[in-house]
Amino acid sequence: MKFIEFTDHAGAPVMINAAGVLYLRGIEGERTEITFAGRSEPLVVAAPLDEVARTLEDATPIPPDPTLALVS
Repeated sequence: MKFIEFTDHAGAPVMINAAGVLYLRGIEGERTEITFAGRSEPLVVAAPLDEVARTLEDATPIPPDPTLALVS
């Protein structure tokens, strides 16, 4: 599992696992709200929405090809 480091709105580093993210929402000031499963309040990070989305997509593991699993 990969974790990604962002900076929250208070300047503290936070580690995020892409597997728990439900949705993203861009807010004013080049910040993004990240809503997680099982958490009532979103986490606000100091990064624009497109940067957060791209970083989370790049960190998501690609599942193995099921065809190759059958061959092995």
